Formats: sequence, structure tokens, C-alpha cells
Amino acid sequence: MTPKERITAALLGEDVDYTPCVPTFWTGAPEREAFKWRDEEEMLEFLLRKLGVDAVLWFSIPHSQPPFRSWVEQVPGERYPLLHSEVDTPKGKLRATVRKTDDYPYDHVPFFSDWAVSRYVKPWIETLEDVEKFASTYRPPDGEVLSEAEERLEHLRKLGEKWNVPVVGAGLFALNAPIHLMGAERAVLTSVDSPEVIDSLNEVVHSVNRRKLETMLSWGVKIVVRNGWYDTTDFWSPKQYERWVVPHLREDIELVRSADGIFVYQACTGIRPLLPILRELDFHCLLEPEPVLGGIDMAELREALPGKSFWGGISAPVHIGEGTPEKVRKAVREAFSAFGKRGFILKAVPSIRAHWPWENVLAMVDEWKRLRYPREELCSGRG
Repeated sequence: MTPKERITAALLGEDVDYTPCVPTFWTGAPEREAFKWRDEEEMLEFLLRKLGVDAVLWFSIPHSQPPFRSWVEQVPGERYPLLHSEVDTPKGKLRATVRKTDDYPYDHVPFFSDWAVSRYVKPWIETLEDVEKFASTYRPPDGEVLSEAEERLEHLRKLGEKWNVPVVGAGLFALNAPIHLMGAERAVLTSVDSPEVIDSLNEVVHSVNRRKLETMLSWGVKIVVRNGWYDTTDFWSPKQYERWVVPHLREDIELVRSADGIFVYQACTGIRPLLPILRELDFHCLLEPEPVLGGIDMAELREALPGKSFWGGISAPVHIGEGTPEKVRKAVREAFSAFGKRGFILKAVPSIRAHWPWENVLAMVDEWKRLRYPREELCSGRG
């Protein structure tokens, strides 16, 4: 099988020639932590030919970006300078401020970035009025943004055909938005004190994401990932999840399935209380459940979500970052024991960083190569 055929079959829970390994290597980190490939082709050559694993190409459609006005302020008593960003909207000015720490990578405050969350002095959104301002400038992609995205997809599609790897649509999310735009603490408190703010923001974000999803499907993208990293009970109760995530998630799953696509839901930690809900949702694959820090045994997870595939298996920070080759090999064996060899894609969750011991990465790949072919005694009833 080609990597594309193998990955597609694994996501669907179908027979494969061998269980794929599709790891993620972090490229958006500070210099010492990031992998710096020149482009996707160099990345594919390294992964497929040198490391011998499988790979995917990631595609997303950006939203129509408003112009930011940004400036830095030195404030007496503040250890770090303050970075302000401001957007003019039809409803008035919208502003955010972060502490510009030494490792902060931007010259502005993005709408959606983990980097801003822990550094906020003033977040983008605090009130329902702020949501209205945000809604007036956060618009579905159109015009030049769409044209550039379509050109980007065509480039990735040709590259995917050359290397026989799939293009995966991404950039869709739900409760990532309040965490990124409000900061984690404020978002959670607001969800209790003023839930109408989360209601309104959630609808704004969904309307844009829905247009992106419809566009990707119309362009022929067949595998779609919905990011649910910040949907889980790390932040919200199961009742809040049912209120703010489930209705839109179910709609999106139905849309992807109606287009004969594959829906992958990405959730890392805080998922155990959500298992009865996830069991009833008709997505194909759960991406990146954390096997150590997630507080749930992977065999239990497999049992709780019958009929679904899994893309994960070992912990990137614990096994690759802090482990030894022997511990990595043991973790790979445990992953195969939990998930079997059908409906499973091995990866280190969530991603591998460049400053971690490379011998641990090689141990993961070598143990995977030893175990990946179907052998009944290692399949736990699934091979």
C-alpha cells in the first residue's frame, strides 16, 4: 500500500498491509525546539526516505485577517515591555495587550495563539460588546484569501500525488476560541458568570469555520481534522461540552460524512468524563489522546469508543522528551497491545521537539517497524 492508502484505511478501521506511523515534528517553536525544514518536500523526503515513517500534508484556510496596529510600551515596574495590538472594527476599536517575554515570537497579538494566553494583560474579549466587535471583523475567507488558499491546496495536492501521501484539512475548532481570545482563567469564569458571552462567541466562530469546512470539501479535501484540544473537561464541564461543542460538532461530522469524507477529532487530555458523549458521535478517528498525562488507560479508551480508530499511542513529553530508548520501546509495545494493529496509527502525542533525545525517536521508529506487521499474538483481538 502507498502511505496515502495505508493512512486512509487505518482511519477507516480497514485492513492495512501494516500499521502506519505518522508522527508530528514541531516546526512552530523557538529555534532550539523546532525542526527547520526548508519546505514540505524536504520534510517528506526526511520522513519517508530517511526515517521510514508515513506522513501527511496539512492544509488550512485562513480567515480574512483585519489589519493590526501594534506598538510596544515600556512600563515602570513591569519586567517585560507591554505589546499592544489594536483592530478597527465597524463596531469600534478592539484591543489586546500581552507581556512581551524574551521568547514571545510575534510583533503583534494574534487572535488565536497559545503564546498570548499566559501573557495577557488585557485579552481581546472581555464582554459581550467585545464579541460584537470581534464578529464584525472576523469574517469568512473571501477574495484574495480564498484564491491564495486554493493555490496552496493545489501545490499540496501535487506534492501529495508525487509522494503518495494524503492532504489533511485542518484549522477548525470550537472552544479554542474563548481560551485564545480571553485567556484560560477569564474564559472559564465567564462561562459561569456570563455564559451568554461564550454562547455568542461560539456562534461567531462556528459560522466562519463552517464556511471553511464547506469550502475544503468542495475543493475535494477528504480527510478533515477538527481541533478539540481546548474543548475538554480540563476547562469545561460535560454539560458545557454538550451545550457548546456537541451541536456544531455533530453538524460538521454529518457534513463531512455526506461528502464521503473522513472526520478526525483531536482531543488530548480531559476526555475521560466525555467518553459517553464521544461514543455517540459518529466521527471516524480520535487524534492525540494522551496515554500518560491524560489520566486514562488506552485499553480503557479503546473499549469505551468501539468502532473508532485512534491516532496516538505514546506520550511525546514523557516518553520522547524525558524517557530512555528502553522506556520508549516499552511504550510502543503497550500502545500496540491496547489498540491492536487495525484502526490504529502510531504517533508521539502531541509532537516531537528538536531538543529532545533523538535516540528516543529512533527507538520509537525501530520498535514500530518490529511490531507493525500483522501477527495475531500482538493484536489483542483486532489484527
